[in-house]
Amino acid sequence: MMTELINKARLLQEIELRKKIWQRIKNPRKITRPAFVVGSGRSGTSMLIFQLAKSWEIDLYNENHPKAFRNWRLRNLSEIEGLVEQSSARITLFKPILNTPQTPDLLVKFPDSKILFAFRHYNDVINSSIKKFGLINRLDHVRKWIEEEFSEFSHYPPPEATKEAICSLWSPELGYEDGAALYWLFYNRLYLDLNLDQDERVLLVKYEAVVSQTEEEFKRICEFLELTFESKMVEGIHASSIHRDSIPMLDSRIENACNQIWLNLCARTTGDCNS
Repeated sequence: MMTELINKARLLQEIELRKKIWQRIKNPRKITRPAFVVGSGRSGTSMLIFQLAKSWEIDLYNENHPKAFRNWRLRNLSEIEGLVEQSSARITLFKPILNTPQTPDLLVKFPDSKILFAFRHYNDVINSSIKKFGLINRLDHVRKWIEEEFSEFSHYPPPEATKEAICSLWSPELGYEDGAALYWLFYNRLYLDLNLDQDERVLLVKYEAVVSQTEEEFKRICEFLELTFESKMVEGIHASSIHRDSIPMLDSRIENACNQIWLNLCARTTGDCNS
């Protein structure tokens, strides 16, 4: 087992070294721009960034990278700017999911940047969140938002409409699935409440389309990012996780609110809300 891990680490190092060499050869002037993946967690964002990062044209900083993140949140934007300036890749890609309310600030700080806003059906996100983080994690998270007046986002406050929507649906008696649903609702409402739908630098990415119309979607994303599509980007992607688990039992008001946002987001992508 240890030998296998060592060999895997060496392989990753070799791949990264080859990428750096290609970047210097293909992009000697070090012309780069930042791109950010935002949205709600458990929406396939890790799959998306790691598949894209197979390209030599991308330098990736995932949310656990210590140079770009502290406690899963972006470091000071001047530090992010420094990482972009150091890069020889055509795209310096970051995944600041927890910084989604800060997206307008990112667009102001980096006017040539690109944003990928990822979303996925709330039922599958709820189930995935509970599997990953446990029964009460999301519920406790939302409870803390309410009790502390969203102080978690004190440096980049969410729109009042977003906060009011969550507060109006909150009750201490809600179940853990309801808590995960409100968490989904908060982050996905931001696409509309922050008027990101009106900015051409923002691309809405639907998980269900990515895993079922994979090559078409990755070509669309690459065109948006001004990258060269490579077939290796779509290797190993499958659609088996769509509607795999049972439907969560949600408070009817919360379910209606989630479904309204889901339909709204779908209408801005493929228009197909059945998958």
